[in-house]
Amino acid sequence: MSSSNPLNQLRRLDASSSTFHHQVNDLLHGEEYKRWMSNLGQDDDLVGLVDYLDKVRPRASFVRSPLNLH
Repeated sequence: MSSSNPLNQLRRLDASSSTFHHQVNDLLHGEEYKRWMSNLGQDDDLVGLVDYLDKVRPRASFVRSPLNLH
């Protein structure tokens, strides 16, 4: 796995940065990522990508409304 592949680029991002999600979005819409994905097989890179995205995805939080709607 080369150090310039998108998975390694993702891993180098600072998840605590306020611009983190924009950086991830930019990387996932870049030409290098598209080329990498078209050549991605059922290997460690694919598993690594899924694991990484699962760890950094925003968690949904459902807030219950105090209003009672009839």
